[in-house]
This record gives sequence, C-alpha cells and structure tokens, in this order.
Amino acid sequence: MKEKLTHNLNLKIFAVLFAIGIWLIAININDPYQRKTYTVTVQMLNMNTMTGSGKYVEVLDDSDEITVTVRDSRSRMDNFSASNIVATADLKNMTEDNLVPIHLTSNKSIENLSSEQTHVAVKVENIRRVQKKIEIQTKNEPEEGYILGKTSTEQNALGITGPESLIGNVAKATVTFDITGAMDDVSMTLPIELYDAEGNRINDSRIATSISQVKGTASILKTKEIPVVFIPYGRPSQGYMLTGEVESTPSTIRIAGKASAIDELLQLEIGDAVDVSTASETVVVGVDLERYLPQDVSLADPDFNGRVLVTAYIEPQIERNLKVKGGRIQVVNVPEGFTGTIAEEDIEVTIPVRGLESVVSGMEESSITVYADIADMMAREGLGELRPGSYTARLQADLPDRTIISEEVEIEISVSRAD
Repeated sequence: MKEKLTHNLNLKIFAVLFAIGIWLIAININDPYQRKTYTVTVQMLNMNTMTGSGKYVEVLDDSDEITVTVRDSRSRMDNFSASNIVATADLKNMTEDNLVPIHLTSNKSIENLSSEQTHVAVKVENIRRVQKKIEIQTKNEPEEGYILGKTSTEQNALGITGPESLIGNVAKATVTFDITGAMDDVSMTLPIELYDAEGNRINDSRIATSISQVKGTASILKTKEIPVVFIPYGRPSQGYMLTGEVESTPSTIRIAGKASAIDELLQLEIGDAVDVSTASETVVVGVDLERYLPQDVSLADPDFNGRVLVTAYIEPQIERNLKVKGGRIQVVNVPEGFTGTIAEEDIEVTIPVRGLESVVSGMEESSITVYADIADMMAREGLGELRPGSYTARLQADLPDRTIISEEVEIEISVSRAD
C-alpha cells in the first residue's frame, strides 16, 4: 500500500499544484458574484424642518439601524464597505402611521442593494417650553454655633424645552449647597438638576435647559443666646404698684447674625411692650420679639415663632407708721470739726411708710436705719457754712425696695464744735 502512495510522488504533487493554478485562473477570468451584509445607520432628512414647526421626532426601537445586503462581483466587493452605502429616510414622506420610507443608494457603482427593513418607525409629539423656579437645597450642617441664613442664586428661573411627554414629568429644578463645617458665607457655581414628582432625578439628553449651572450664595450666621428684658411703662391705679418682678416665657432667646451685629448685643431690652397704666392686677401680654430685633439680626431657632408671654406683677400698696426712738436716729455727713446729735433722744418719732403690702407688712422697725443728713439739710437751707446751733432736718431711712416715706418728717438736731 505504501508503495502505491509513494509511486510517482513528484508527478502527483505537480498534478495537484497544476490543478490549483488552473482553478485560480478560472476564478479570475469568470469573476463570480458575492453577497455581503452591512449594518448601516439611516440618515433622517428634514429633521430641522420638523423641529422648526414645533415637533419633536424620536426614532423608535433603533429602527434607524438596518442591515443592508449588497450583491455584486467579487472584484467590486473587494473595495466596498459600509461607508459606501447611503441610507436616508425623508420625514416629508412620513405616513399616517409614522413610518418613514428608507431609500438606499451607494456612492460607488454597485449592482444591488437591499434591506428587509423598508421603513423607520418614529414617534412625533409637540415640543413644549416651560419655566421652572430654581429651588435651593442644602446638605450637611455648618460649624457648631452657626446656622444657615438666606440662600440665593444669580438667576432664579430656568427655561426647559423638550418633548411634551418628558417635560410633563419635570416637577422641579434644584441646586444644592454643601455647607459642611461652614463659618462664613458660601459662594459657588452649582449644577442645576431636574427631578420628577417622586424625587427621581431626570437626566435625559432629549431635554434642553436654558442654562446648566448657576452661581449661588448661602449666608452663614453666627448664633448667640441672650436674655430678654422688659421694662413696663405707665402707672398702675392709685393704691397699686409694680413689684419690680417682670417675667417672660421664654426668658432667653437664641439670635443669629454676622459677628459684627451680635457680638456687642448683650440683651434685648424692650421698653414699650408692657403697658401697666391704670392696672390694678398683674398684667400679662404677648409680645412679638421679631419687631424689636436690631437690623441684620434674626431668631436662630426655626421652631420658635418669636412670641413670648410677659408677666408684670402688680400688688396693692399699704401705709404703715414706723415708731423710732430718738436714740436710734443717726446724724450723718457732719462736717469736720463739728458734732451733731438729736436734740431730744428720748422722743419717739412716727415715720409713715408706703409700699408693697408684701414688703411693708413684713418690715421690722428695729432693722430700719433712720438718719438725718447734715449735708442735705445745708443744701435745703442754702447754708454755705455750718455753725453751732439748732437746726431742723428731715428724716431719711434705708428702706426696702418698693417702699418710700410717704410724708416728710422733720426733727431737731443740735450742732456743736468738736472738742
């Protein structure tokens, strides 16, 4: 068997090579036909015309991507590529079913172009233009002791254009400041983002906006807690007086502002909010603190509406006669070189005192310091120089707050030269 295969081997090899050569010559002479397929994108014609008339055209299901079959001789096909195929669909020829016929041509001479897909399917809808207010959001918090003040953008409205079905889904346009650890105003250029009603971000190239970003500023304010002080005005009814105690709920507030506006503000003093005129009982009023805040200062607590309840306590007055022995009366402010004494130390002086019932009724006569003031006497009498002798001086007393000597009481004093 081996001998048969190897017999005349050279001759057999030559015969095979000769046959192949003859086949190649025959192919080159005959130039047989071939078929090839190419993927081509259809060019949509007159798209601008549709847009100019307020219509938006969208190709459906990638129907503008088609497969084209090309048939021609091998020699022509060797130098042919997808770039030689021109596939167009003119929107002027769109059918009532929104189908646009595909027209195939080639920029090279080719015998046959064909595609099973003959139309591009499109969706046509109105172009809608709307305006949306640019809403400002923030994330994170400033440094402790600071709060966010006002926020603003250089432009507060955004024009949005696109297919009606998409524009209808746009619920808001927002920008977001990051104020992490801020102690001063934050200014930056912020991208504008669109969201639907459920808070989902809309990022669709079919929607165009008049601007894509905007410059914004977030004001950062310093905070501080200060007391609120109310000073009542007016005079209560006869026989009544203020106790001096005025309460407010709350008694302190947290304010916000630039350091220059609040650093020197130690308290908020209000003198025209609590009217006690002709009052015969405790007065309670509500006050809106925002009316009294200095310019560029605001309330820092967003949960506090600025309303406080102020109570000014009023009580009846009573009169009481205090009995003081002459020996307990001091003579004060005696010029150097003189002595002063009560003329009659054994006398008992009655001093009428008027004041709050709760205070006057609890006064102890032995704890009251009563005195005659030589300097006061000289001023009242117009004396420039003191000489030995007897003088009439008015009595004074160190009384508790909200009490007074209701009628002037005088006493005789003796002045002599010191030994």
